[in-house]
Amino acid sequence: MNDISKNRIQLAKKNFEKFKNENVVAAIVSGSIGKGYGDDNSDIDTFIFYDKPYTKKEYDKIVGEAKQSGGDIFHGSPKEGFAVYYYIDGIKCDFGFRDYREAEKLISGMLKMPEVDLMKHLQISGFIDSVILHGDKWIHKWRKKARKIPEDLLYFMVRNNLKFEPEWVMNTMAIERGDTLYLHEYYILAIDRIIWILCGLNKIYHPGKLKGIDNKIKQLDIKPVNFFERYREVFELSAEESVKELFGLIRETMDLIDKHMPRQSTARIRRVLEMKLRK
Repeated sequence: MNDISKNRIQLAKKNFEKFKNENVVAAIVSGSIGKGYGDDNSDIDTFIFYDKPYTKKEYDKIVGEAKQSGGDIFHGSPKEGFAVYYYIDGIKCDFGFRDYREAEKLISGMLKMPEVDLMKHLQISGFIDSVILHGDKWIHKWRKKARKIPEDLLYFMVRNNLKFEPEWVMNTMAIERGDTLYLHEYYILAIDRIIWILCGLNKIYHPGKLKGIDNKIKQLDIKPVNFFERYREVFELSAEESVKELFGLIRETMDLIDKHMPRQSTARIRRVLEMKLRK
């Protein structure tokens, strides 16, 4: 954990005292600060789990103080849970308030009926990669349960992202036509799908967003050779070289599926990748 993250964790602990009461069972700091690689522009993302909702009076006080600091409410209500943001010591501090039973329901639901839902993966990975402010026993219980990722979920993460265009599509419909936006849109889409697949092969949840993904990529054991450097080159090389590099990464990812998840055939998508434009 870097120094900025350490310092902001201390601020998060101080902030938490503002909301702590007998109904709060757990609290964590997630996001880049909780993961330990925050920088001077990083928000502090704090999630507070309660057994009994905040009263209307407490809610109004929290929202009022948030607005007074220059922040505001994101969404929600005392009954359903809510989220606000403050500006404290010049730092944006986001706070989410939620019934702890909803957290347990989220994890149990994913284990019983695995699904590739970006928001749910974001929330569950947030439990796993976070700093505990309060309620160690609750967070450790959720983490232990969440880490028992079903094989079917890992399979879905791979299978549902085996969707790539033939290489000729990028060379003709994007490069030859000079369609720069389409080309770069596909770069992001294809790399995101590769990351989903790699998360499945590495038996972890998707972090939920591409922002800050570099830190997670560096932690992956199963990935194409020099994946971090090469995916970045896709956005830096000439269009022709970028497409060649991207499809090289896609094919190497197929090789990794064959090796680490043989139950998922890559034969069909390999045929798609090699399709030629009809003349």
